[in-house]
Amino acid sequence: MAEIISFIFRIIIGGIFIIAGLAKISDPVRFIFTLREFRLFPEIIIPFTALYLPWLEFILGLFIILGILHRTSSLILACLNMFFTVAILSVIIRGIEIDCSCFGLLADKLKIPDTADMKAVIRNMIFIGMCMYIFIVKKTMISLENYLNK
Repeated sequence: MAEIISFIFRIIIGGIFIIAGLAKISDPVRFIFTLREFRLFPEIIIPFTALYLPWLEFILGLFIILGILHRTSSLILACLNMFFTVAILSVIIRGIEIDCSCFGLLADKLKIPDTADMKAVIRNMIFIGMCMYIFIVKKTMISLENYLNK
C-alpha cells in the first residue's frame, strides 16, 4: 500500500512542480519582479534565481514522475518548499501583500489566487509532507530507476 501512495504522491508533486516550473520559465521577467517584492534577496542574485529556479523545479518534478532519483528529488523539493514557506511567512509577518507567482501566468489564465498568504503556507506544508513520504518510502511503483536496476 505504501508503494501505491508513494506513486500517487509522485504524480501529484511531480505534476505540480512541472507546471509551476513551466509557468515561471515562460515569464522570467515577471518572476524577477516577484522576487524583488519579497525584499529578501540581494539584487545581484535575483536574475540568476529567476532564471534557474524554475528549471530546477521543472527537472525535479520530471525526475519524480519518471522515478529517476525520485527520493533525492523529493528531499530537494521538500527543502525548497520549506524555503518558500519561510519566505511567504516573512512577507505575511512584515505585512507585505504580494502575488507569490508560484504558478505564474497559469494562475492568471485559470483565475486561481496565487497570493502569498496562509493558504500558500498550508499548501506548501502539504507538499512538504508528500515529499517526505516519497523520501521515506524506499520502494515505489512504475519507476524508471527500478526498471534500470532489474
